[in-house]
Amino acid sequence: MGDVILTTPVIRALHAMLEGEVEVHYLTKASFVEAVEGLAGIHKVWTIDRTTAEVEAELVKVGFHYVVDLHANARSAFVKRALRQTNTLDLTVDKRSLAKILLVRFGWDRLEGQHVVERYLATLAPFGSALTALGGAEDRGALELPGKCGLGKEDPSRRVALALGAAHVGKTIPESHWRKVVSHLAAQGRGIDLMGGKPESAVAEGLVSAFPDADIASHCGKAAWKETFALIGKAAALVTGDTGAMHAGAALQVPMVVVWGCTSPDLGMGPWMPHPETVELEPESPKRRRPCSRLGDRCRHKVRCPERVAPERIIEALDGILSRTTP
Repeated sequence: MGDVILTTPVIRALHAMLEGEVEVHYLTKASFVEAVEGLAGIHKVWTIDRTTAEVEAELVKVGFHYVVDLHANARSAFVKRALRQTNTLDLTVDKRSLAKILLVRFGWDRLEGQHVVERYLATLAPFGSALTALGGAEDRGALELPGKCGLGKEDPSRRVALALGAAHVGKTIPESHWRKVVSHLAAQGRGIDLMGGKPESAVAEGLVSAFPDADIASHCGKAAWKETFALIGKAAALVTGDTGAMHAGAALQVPMVVVWGCTSPDLGMGPWMPHPETVELEPESPKRRRPCSRLGDRCRHKVRCPERVAPERIIEALDGILSRTTP
């Protein structure tokens, strides 16, 4: 989901850079459609369940001048191959894969702080400078989500959103950490919204049971992404790992405590233009030998990276955010 949210500035950049009437179509997996369906600037959202063969013939019938490939994988290669028969010009993102491998394996940083959104926008270089074009349209190039997520907040000084899950264990904040965070918030009388998928349901229910007198609502395995976006948008603050929720929080300009684990912002996947009160926490020593992996699926340390971000640091950062942003 986060990868999809990170592409949203490209949609607006295409409209800012190309002359005349611009019709942008967006292709993604059906499970991610809620991140883009309804966004201004998208004429049609195409979805697939498993393979691009589900839509290739229809895409060829429509015909396109350009295909902008922000995934650069086998599936997107099939789409480009199909559309070349209609003389479609394809533009493909440079994923900087070798630079990321060098950073993970040897600690050699060739990315030089370049964010993935900058890589996406650089894909449009044949049309000019995307950031300059966006600036000319008085657009900072921030992330975006459909609808009115976060508008009309109900008592934003009270509830805090906690994103419990992650795609890989190396990005997952330990349950023991969550218990301390929830205990602290419950003692303050703050409402808590627990977010995640079905795999996080057991952890969420354990937290609810452990603090029966607290105002805790578990949405794990129950809320669709659109509902999750709304919960994040209404929150006074969000605590999250390196997840899709983090990118949603950046898009919705919600103050965040971001807990890093086996990945690192050095890979260029950190929050893009987040709320200015956002705090990012990286594991304590050893300072070198991180990131452990590009995806967070492997850890090279005996004590897993997320466990080396002490819950007291999370609580301190969260208290600081709440004290500065809520009455």
